[in-house]
Amino acid sequence: DKYFQSDMAKKILLYNIVFLGGTPANTPALYSIMAHIDFEMGVWFPKGGIGSVVEALEKLCKQHNVELHYNEPVIGVNIQNDSIKQIHTQKSSYESDLVVNTSDYPFFETQILPKEHRSYDANYWEKSTIAPSGFIAYLGFNKKIQSLSHHNLFLDNDWMKHFDSIFNNPSWPESPSYYVSCPSKTDPSVAPEGCENVFILVPVAPGLSDTDEIREHYFDKTISHLENLTGENLKEHIIVKKLAGHREFKSLYNSYKGTALGLSHTLMQTAIFRPHNKSKKVKNLYYSGQYTNPGIGVPMALISAEITSNLINND
Repeated sequence: DKYFQSDMAKKILLYNIVFLGGTPANTPALYSIMAHIDFEMGVWFPKGGIGSVVEALEKLCKQHNVELHYNEPVIGVNIQNDSIKQIHTQKSSYESDLVVNTSDYPFFETQILPKEHRSYDANYWEKSTIAPSGFIAYLGFNKKIQSLSHHNLFLDNDWMKHFDSIFNNPSWPESPSYYVSCPSKTDPSVAPEGCENVFILVPVAPGLSDTDEIREHYFDKTISHLENLTGENLKEHIIVKKLAGHREFKSLYNSYKGTALGLSHTLMQTAIFRPHNKSKKVKNLYYSGQYTNPGIGVPMALISAEITSNLINND
């Protein structure tokens, strides 16, 4: 407000706070550095899509002789003398000298660890400010959409109502602001020739009812709004459509309340005030990921792994 008169300019500079799981009203001003990063330093896109980052990490692990086990959920641990001695999965058990958990932090703490070995109990997570979940549409179009860029933000006039529906009065927003990514504008490999790959994200409160009827209603609402804004016929050109939300975040990632991000970056959930990268109760247990320091986002989650690695080496 001090530097900008234009309401749209303010929104453009503030909206990236949503990707930190917060609202401009509850996020420390420090994070306005995000606008500087976006506009001055630029946003990097991994060729082949975000999945190529996972593939690169997998390749790196194999180069360092890491043995990977897939589709093997952890169901329990054996703790002796305040150290995890064994990890139990649905298929087997493994001896453990040291454990790094990168799964959902509250899930591992409240569902896998015995009560007396938890650093943070259920009450801690219940009182925390949880970042938004997301209503997501993965779409493929059999035509090019001329009016879209790679990154597109559609911000409602009264966008504070949307924030209110996320943080103060959890509900599905009536007039949502939303983000549209069209990576095929930058990387032709993510869609067939002459086609478009589109990802729509509407931030919504965690813990909401997420039925097929609600999803279809929101999809129709959003795609109709997008058609009006772009002036293009979109619905008739959809050849791939997959909707996702709270249920997928819970079933695929054991995500707390179906959050897409983790803990919001409020003042008391920033930096050293976030859940620790090392367990307070279990000697050989460490954590990395979006709940820990430094926080939300793929780059920061990767940095959290560096922090954890340094802790392990120091220990």
